[in-house]
Amino acid sequence: MKKNVFGKTLLASLLSLAAGSASAAAFQLAEISTVGLGRAYAGEAAMADNASVVGTNPALMALFKRPEFSLGGIYINPGVNIEGTYSVPALGVNNVNADYSDAIVSKFIPNAYMVYPINDKFSVGGGINVNYGLATEYDDNYSAGLMGGRTDLTTINLNLSGSYRLNEYLSFGLGLNAVYADAKLSRRAGVLANSPLGQALGVSSDSYMINLEGNDWGYGWNTGILYEVNEHNRFGLAYHSKVNITFDGTFSNDLPGRLHMSKTPGYVDVSLPDYWEFSGFHQLTDKFAVHYSYKYTKWSRIQRLQAFSDSGVEVFNKHENFNDTSRIAIGTTYDVDDKLTLRAGIAYDESASSYPSSISIPDTDRTWYSLGLTYRFTPDLSLDLAYAHVSGRTKRFTESETRNINGVAMNAEGQFTSKSQVNLYGLNINYRF
Repeated sequence: MKKNVFGKTLLASLLSLAAGSASAAAFQLAEISTVGLGRAYAGEAAMADNASVVGTNPALMALFKRPEFSLGGIYINPGVNIEGTYSVPALGVNNVNADYSDAIVSKFIPNAYMVYPINDKFSVGGGINVNYGLATEYDDNYSAGLMGGRTDLTTINLNLSGSYRLNEYLSFGLGLNAVYADAKLSRRAGVLANSPLGQALGVSSDSYMINLEGNDWGYGWNTGILYEVNEHNRFGLAYHSKVNITFDGTFSNDLPGRLHMSKTPGYVDVSLPDYWEFSGFHQLTDKFAVHYSYKYTKWSRIQRLQAFSDSGVEVFNKHENFNDTSRIAIGTTYDVDDKLTLRAGIAYDESASSYPSSISIPDTDRTWYSLGLTYRFTPDLSLDLAYAHVSGRTKRFTESETRNINGVAMNAEGQFTSKSQVNLYGLNINYRF
């Protein structure tokens, strides 16, 4: 009986250590469009540059007179470096070097949108974009493999929206969203393999201590209001609902005997948070405009991460205690002539993590610096280009996880410093029919 209890407790402890950084940072993506990237997404709920309004505020579709299509994407090239040490004192592992460069994986984020005005009152539209995602990946033999392995969340959002113009001042919009999410999380033994426990288990540094895979569909909605003071000034308010995802998938590991799991069915519940955005747009001269946004995301909905087997047994449970976050952005747009428009923006983006950060998803407050342009080949065909540099604050933190094994506390702890920056490159083609 004691052997069974020890096995279950050890497994739960190892899984808890492995899951210690599974969701320790926010994973919302702002990269909805290239035109928005060029102004640091300032004015998103009040600006109708092209069909990408489907992904921001559907009420803006009321400003379109002709059908329009936009297709493109944004390449995210992060540079996140980790310096620090890693220890599991109970296993004789102390202050092992845990430095790592380029922990976050580069990604291409695609988007496609279509707006179709039906008449002077009604418009419809649809879009495909990515609202949430993350990807960190450490080498298979990374020393702190229980904390930093592979963490990969990919989502695809399918949106169908409609707008209605009530009068010359006020328009409304409503959209439905279907979100497909795919998640993968793995943690490896790392230096645990060199400890007496690791040798007793017969694991190597690249052995899986936990490997989780799952996917699911979730559904939500979004709405928006547009108020036009006059042709030069307008305000927008947009809301995107939370989306509940149940990742149905499997758990597995490379542990021996009773600790072994081979594609054991299970599930993890995650709520993608809802958010509000208020924006203003002001055309100050024939060529020059300013715009701004305030975005509030309800990250406090995520207080813990739990995973269960299909039999209802809790596999791991980690408190997150995320905080709600604010994002503030201001930008400018300048029409050089009929063919060329220039734009720029700056934004400040808060971190959601209230606990110390994690090497799995090193989260910190960020500042955006953006530049962009639109070039019109013809009155109907245009190209958007944009570049943004996102600078994250250097952060020193301790990441730890403690569990009891038959009354003996086993604590894994890392002392880390993270330095992060991200470069983003966007391109979209727009066509008006």
